[in-house]
Amino acid sequence: MPIKPENRARYPANWKQIRASILERAGHRCERCKAPNRQRIARGGGDDAGTYMLDTAEVFSDQTGERLGQIHMSDYDVARMVNVVLTIAHMDHVPENCDPANLRAWCQKCHLSHDAQHHRANAQATRRARKALADLFEGGEQA
Repeated sequence: MPIKPENRARYPANWKQIRASILERAGHRCERCKAPNRQRIARGGGDDAGTYMLDTAEVFSDQTGERLGQIHMSDYDVARMVNVVLTIAHMDHVPENCDPANLRAWCQKCHLSHDAQHHRANAQATRRARKALADLFEGGEQA
């Protein structure tokens, strides 16, 4: 995930080196689903939901990275094509904690899945803060 400008100062000066070492550790593949970095993959839909396919027609689980087999590309239900970009996830959501045990190289899908609850909590706090601010300017009346 791109680093938000307001969070850049929370990352160490050697973040690029840390990121490179985590990608190297992962073999430039997502550490959860094993999708290869910088490759275009097909995400499955319909009966093929929960899978992805490489340009070799090999199909993998998008949860575990387990190879499920190889099929004719024309038989695969493509939901969308995706360019895999590995991101570095902080397991504890704390950018200052760059211990390698706290970091994972994950594709966008796996990273967003891990962060979903964290994003929901942040969105809820943002909505609550906006409502409180609106109440201040509207005299605190509730609709």
